[in-house]
Amino acid sequence: MKRIAVSTAAVASILLGATVANAQDARLKSIVEEVNQANKIAQASQATIDKTADATSKLYTDFKTVLKTNAGLRAYNAQQRRVITKQEEEIEKIKRSIGQIDEIKRQVIPLMEDMVKDLSEFVELDIPFQIEERRERVANLTDVIDDPNVSDPERFRVILEAYKAEVQYGRTRNAYEGQLADGRSVDFVRIGRVGFYYQTKDGKETATWDQDSRSWVQLDAEYATPVKQLIRMARSQMPVDVLVLPVKAPVQKGR
Repeated sequence: MKRIAVSTAAVASILLGATVANAQDARLKSIVEEVNQANKIAQASQATIDKTADATSKLYTDFKTVLKTNAGLRAYNAQQRRVITKQEEEIEKIKRSIGQIDEIKRQVIPLMEDMVKDLSEFVELDIPFQIEERRERVANLTDVIDDPNVSDPERFRVILEAYKAEVQYGRTRNAYEGQLADGRSVDFVRIGRVGFYYQTKDGKETATWDQDSRSWVQLDAEYATPVKQLIRMARSQMPVDVLVLPVKAPVQKGR
């Protein structure tokens, strides 16, 4: 009976120990599961934190970019406001100018007429080279002034072209065939406005224009060859060379 009691006690002790061990294992397993669950929650939280931190960093970067862009836009807008102010000032000037157009037109027409008149008088008082051509140019200017189909800018351009042509005469040389007042055909030659000569076809008569008397003056025979050479030079029939020709010296005013 004693041994049975001891065995029973031993079995009970073993069963009790097993029960306690099982309970401890269950508790340990529960703790492990709780730790694992906590780790998972911590990992999820860390991932959320990292994601939030990345989003915050991106937002901060975007914010700085927006600030920089806004600063650039403010500078650009300020510059554009200055441009607009200048443009508004120019618009006001243009408006005032437009208001003066009629007055300007009333002044321009008489000015152009005076320019044509002055040019006509100049041609008549100048050395009479290519005189018919120059008179015709002035006559055309008069027609342009009176033509209603020609705009004022075009009229002014044509007048300036005529003035330019007269200026160019003083810088060029030219030879051409023409007639004297008595109808004889001769060769005329001009050096700028410094010298104007003619020579008959047979070369026996050579003369120079005297602006003071406004008449032709016969030259000595020694100038026949230089004038003939000058005619050939003006026609590009021989190289330009030094010639001895009679040229009247300019007279200074007051002397």
